[in-house]
Amino acid sequence: FGASLKISGREIDTRIDSVKKVEIKSIGGNVSLRNVSGGILAETFEGDVTVENSSGQISLKTTTGNIVAFGVSPGQVGDIFKASTSNGLITLQNVDHRQIDANSVTGDLLFDGKFLSGGIYTFKTSDGAIRLVLPKESSFRMVAWYGFGMIEPEFAMKTLQSDVSPGGKRLIASVGDADATVNLTTTRGRISIAKQASEKP
Repeated sequence: FGASLKISGREIDTRIDSVKKVEIKSIGGNVSLRNVSGGILAETFEGDVTVENSSGQISLKTTTGNIVAFGVSPGQVGDIFKASTSNGLITLQNVDHRQIDANSVTGDLLFDGKFLSGGIYTFKTSDGAIRLVLPKESSFRMVAWYGFGMIEPEFAMKTLQSDVSPGGKRLIASVGDADATVNLTTTRGRISIAKQASEKP
């Protein structure tokens, strides 16, 4: 409890719970982290990365594997959340950082949470779909680049600019007061922006 760990290995499966800070670099193996309060840097070449109920500046990277993060928040103003995989899915649920950068070369991206005022959110995949599931009262400015897919929004959007070029299509639109910025990029995939289901009384 309260420790800071720095681990490196070749083929290791890692499970860490209830420490202050973690830095792990592995050539292969899954990484599972819970209740880390002071920041995470986790890299594995082949394996999944899962982070739960943690805070601070967080950077997650895998070459072949999925990334899952839920119940994650910044430890202080300016903390950034980054997730990157070359071949895998990225699933983010209730990640409360004001700056999120998620990138998958081949794989879908799912974000289920809220956009905070002043936040900058970037979701990019070359060959995959992007799905955002947001509260009904969401407010953001969207800049979307997409090639062979389409955009399916459940929100009423005001189109600010729409372009078509040989490289693809670009749509700039706003929802509500547009007090957050959302950048979406997919070359081959669909972009869907859905409303969260209402909570039961």
